[in-house]
Amino acid sequence: MHITTDMSRMACSSNAIVESNGDVHGDFGTQYLDMIDFTGVEGVHSGENGTEMNGLQMHSAPPILAHLETFSQVGVVGSGTTSELSIRHNWRQMGEQNVHNLGIVNDEEEDIESAYSRNNWDPKLEVGQIFSSKEALSKKLQVAAVRGHFEFKVKQSCKSRLVVVCSQGPCPWRLRASSYGEKNFMIVKYNLVHECDMSFIHDKHRHASAKLVGNAVKRKLKDSRTIYTPSDIIRDVKQNFGVTINYCKAWRSRELALMSTRGSAEEAYSLLPAYCHELERANSGTRTYIHTDENNHFLYFFMAVGACIRGFQSSMRPVIVVDATHLKCKYKGVLFVANAFDGNRNIYPLAFGIGDLETDASWHWFFSKLHEAIGECPNLVIISDRNISIENVWHNIFPTAQHGICFYHMKGNMKRTFKLKKRDKILLYFEQAAKSYGIAEFDRHFQKIKGNDEVAQYLESAGLHKWSRAHMDGRRYNVMTTNIAESINSALRFARMLPVVHLIDEIINLLVKWFSKRRDIALKCTSTLCPDFGEKKLRRRLECASRMNVVKLNHVEYNVVDGDMDGHVHLTNNTCSCRKFQLEQLPCKHVVAVCRFLKLNVYSMASRYYTRNTWLDAYSDTIYPVQPQELWVIPEDVQSRVVRPPNAKVMPGRRKKLRIPSQGEDIIRRKCSRCSGTGHNKSTCKNNVPLPNVGHIL
Repeated sequence: MHITTDMSRMACSSNAIVESNGDVHGDFGTQYLDMIDFTGVEGVHSGENGTEMNGLQMHSAPPILAHLETFSQVGVVGSGTTSELSIRHNWRQMGEQNVHNLGIVNDEEEDIESAYSRNNWDPKLEVGQIFSSKEALSKKLQVAAVRGHFEFKVKQSCKSRLVVVCSQGPCPWRLRASSYGEKNFMIVKYNLVHECDMSFIHDKHRHASAKLVGNAVKRKLKDSRTIYTPSDIIRDVKQNFGVTINYCKAWRSRELALMSTRGSAEEAYSLLPAYCHELERANSGTRTYIHTDENNHFLYFFMAVGACIRGFQSSMRPVIVVDATHLKCKYKGVLFVANAFDGNRNIYPLAFGIGDLETDASWHWFFSKLHEAIGECPNLVIISDRNISIENVWHNIFPTAQHGICFYHMKGNMKRTFKLKKRDKILLYFEQAAKSYGIAEFDRHFQKIKGNDEVAQYLESAGLHKWSRAHMDGRRYNVMTTNIAESINSALRFARMLPVVHLIDEIINLLVKWFSKRRDIALKCTSTLCPDFGEKKLRRRLECASRMNVVKLNHVEYNVVDGDMDGHVHLTNNTCSCRKFQLEQLPCKHVVAVCRFLKLNVYSMASRYYTRNTWLDAYSDTIYPVQPQELWVIPEDVQSRVVRPPNAKVMPGRRKKLRIPSQGEDIIRRKCSRCSGTGHNKSTCKNNVPLPNVGHIL
């Protein structure tokens, strides 16, 4: 395009819009017209190589910034045939169009995210465009500069005005905006033409700040399970913006993004009372407790959802597995969990707690609140690892309960203490002895362990009734390990990095998902017993029972001839000499053989905990998530409560994210099925895989 005006009029033709010194009021279209200077506007001629003004060639901006319609509206009109009246009419139409757009305020977050995700992004900066604040306009300009590969500097900035120019003078690119209303800012002058050369271009960019990058990537960090590292941010910024940032800036941008989406750790503690109030209001019977010190610093937290409490009391076997795991947030801490097994052998979360460390005081507080939630539970059995604090306090809160030790932790401690090898036969004998149902079977395996006096004495001092199923007075119902607690710790491995309120919210969302999913499965179930546990076990035992001979002793006692160990079944007492029937409350193979011999319904001999109706009743109640914070209605007494962060020294550096193995625990190295590497799986594999050698096809 060839502009026929002289150099004295070039400034007027390229910058036709001037800023009004006063606020805009009244008829916007008329006053917008009064802000325009039409002097010096003559005409344009089209050319081939850009724009020429009196012999000086001007190259427009890259396609990202070039808006010919906007540029023509700013001061370039038709080639001499357009009258001044028609020009004024066009500007009046544009002003009237902006009147209809006054209520539409640009969302800077949406613009930044779209700029980050799209390759052909257009800033769409126009005269008359209104922004919600000066900060929103500044963010839009920063994104435009990064995507347009130029830099600008602020020439003037105050409450009512913002003027930016290209940092490479004498480039004519400039933008001027004024306050419009209370907080809004409107572009009143904009020249989008760049005359700056490319000698200043480099791999860095002054406007690619950590805050700008953080706003661009925060949409990828909304899900706590997303693994998005600073290295990923560096790669994506290079791919989408064409700018290289260092690792430190990428880390700061990630922290700022997390801060904007989740808030600070201090705010999370202050919101905790209000969140608990909304949780109790949405779910009847829910119990939450917050314990602070005299200075209102956080000490302990307890939560048990009402649906879980009612389901445990009505439908769960009285076996509770307790464990603790470390939190990875700013103030660290420990997450306490108490779980049970449902009839289908799924994890049934019962209660959660947060404390500082695994001390006697913290475990005593957690057990006290757990006792208040579930009350007295007959025949209760508590399974845990060999934590000394649990051993010291559990019997004070649950005096009638039995305490069992996870045999897997016991095996690891024994392996570490005596430096046993992985395939040592003593470890095999110990596992067989721990899982034995009868005393005679236990003695047979333990006699082999006594070949090593030190190991046998170590196991006896720990208490045979704690790790051996045969010697325990209560029923462990086949629960020999704390795997269910470890599994839920693994399910919350990403949530444990979040602030305390977001951690609790993730737990509630997990419970909502589990209850809904398992309720649907139970409704579709057609078998009498739970399909994945009771039904499968009875069908496997039926295969063995079909080959056994049953001898009737009297009308209630039967002797079942087994090839390995005969069974003496008493139908009235619901007992069998193998003790599986008593300890599992599920018919063993000898009882199945008797039921088959007498044509009895074998399902009638199983405990109600394994039935489909009980399983459905455990998930009959609905768990409701907490509504967004904008919808909370909090009473004055809850709002007035102050909860400050724990009174602990925050150490610098990153928090450890990987689980620390227990003493004597074997570290399992993952092997990728895609590249055969170790330490990851195929879903997170980023290694290149060579193609197989393929012969040429003639």
